[in-house]
Amino acid sequence: MKKIIYTFSVLTLLLTLPSCKKYLDINTSPNRAPVVDPKLLFSYATVAYINLRSSGDLYIPVGLAGQMLSAGGNNPTGWSGGDPSPDIYTFSANFINNTWVSLYVRAGANLKQAIKLSEGASPANNNAAAQCKVLLAMVLYDITTTFGDVPYTEAWNESIIYPKFDDQKTVLEGTIRILDEALAQFDDASPLKIGANNDGYDLFYQGDLAKWKRLAQSLKLRSLLTMVDKDPTKEAAIGSLISASMVNSATNNAQIAYQDITNKRNPKYAISLQYNNGVNFFFATKPVTDIMDPTPAFAVADPRLPKFFDKPAAATNYIGVVPGADGDDDVNPRIAKTLHSPTAPEVMFTYQEQLFNEAEVYARGLGVGVNLATATTRFRNGIEASCLSFGVSAAAAKSFADQFNTPFVSQAEAIKMIHAQQWVDKMDRGLDGFTQWRRSGPDGSEVPVLTLPIGAPAGPIFRRYEYPIINEISRNPNAPKETIKYNVKMWFDL
Repeated sequence: MKKIIYTFSVLTLLLTLPSCKKYLDINTSPNRAPVVDPKLLFSYATVAYINLRSSGDLYIPVGLAGQMLSAGGNNPTGWSGGDPSPDIYTFSANFINNTWVSLYVRAGANLKQAIKLSEGASPANNNAAAQCKVLLAMVLYDITTTFGDVPYTEAWNESIIYPKFDDQKTVLEGTIRILDEALAQFDDASPLKIGANNDGYDLFYQGDLAKWKRLAQSLKLRSLLTMVDKDPTKEAAIGSLISASMVNSATNNAQIAYQDITNKRNPKYAISLQYNNGVNFFFATKPVTDIMDPTPAFAVADPRLPKFFDKPAAATNYIGVVPGADGDDDVNPRIAKTLHSPTAPEVMFTYQEQLFNEAEVYARGLGVGVNLATATTRFRNGIEASCLSFGVSAAAAKSFADQFNTPFVSQAEAIKMIHAQQWVDKMDRGLDGFTQWRRSGPDGSEVPVLTLPIGAPAGPIFRRYEYPIINEISRNPNAPKETIKYNVKMWFDL
């Protein structure tokens, strides 16, 4: 299947990372030497992490299987090109193995080593350790929302060859614990940090500790919202956190731009450039366009539509491809060239995400009283911020968002509309959008409601990556013995 070969080749090219056997062990750090500067390990982990998130190993399979992207079926310049692909649940072992190794080894192991070196230095570089911990919490969150129960308490420990698998509740609570450790460790009085003197190693915030602290608080809220439906006791923590200093403007967005230089371009762009003559492989999906270009139409059309998609010249409306069906270039829009540009950033957390999360908290009354007026304001502001982040003009963003100024008429309406916009905003963020969808409601009531793609095997729809057989399951006696299929729900996924 040609796209599987393409995916693996492009990932290898873009990461330009070593591939020797030691990189397959989640407890083996690729950099053991104590003389290694923590900022080098942090930067290495950062690049590995963002490349994975935007690559053919994670972004493409999850985007397709999660119905945020369409492979185009038999369309000759679509991702499938007539071959089976992840949109109908055909997954390469390379997708899974590379994702596991990138998250555990290239990102996680380097960050753990950087933390150890930072804390053991004289004087200790507590800010560097804290920065690494915030990123480690992000990596760990992605690991568990991709695979479910995973090594955590015994992972990245050189004295433990075969780490146990912790349940997802423990892992998600671990992300919060790591973030709390980081928040307690930041030291504004110390000049020591990654990004000091514009050293170029903090690709997120260039050493701005205030932004790191805001991100950490917002990530805590994200973990709590992921857990709260399964564990309602988390409501109290949400109520306590909602007034904290979290991401409060687009300048706090956790994102890293690529460069229009060979091997430094956004992988989403590079794949289509190298293997499809610059034509974007992916079409819009009907679940996305049904929300963005609905019937009846919005009074003011969604100005993000032309930012997300390139509509065929003869088409009047944005009509996405039914999952699993063939893409028609005269009818169905493809992902916009401007969205997948060479310099498009990899986005990990945004201001609009924070606003939508706060809107959800007030709409649902999670640790606070239900307040639909406040939920409406946060929701409206989140839509405006989302538009602005995708390059919509300030006037057009305001005009579209202003039609949502009227307070929600019911709690049910509020929750549904908030979840819909949370998902649409993350349409191009792969795993983030997929996790948002899974936590948006009980099985069969998610927002939006998704159905089995045409041509997919009978049974439940996609819910997770299976475990990597070669890299972990066959080697670790503490790994799950029974195969956990791609359509089995995780702990947080009701």
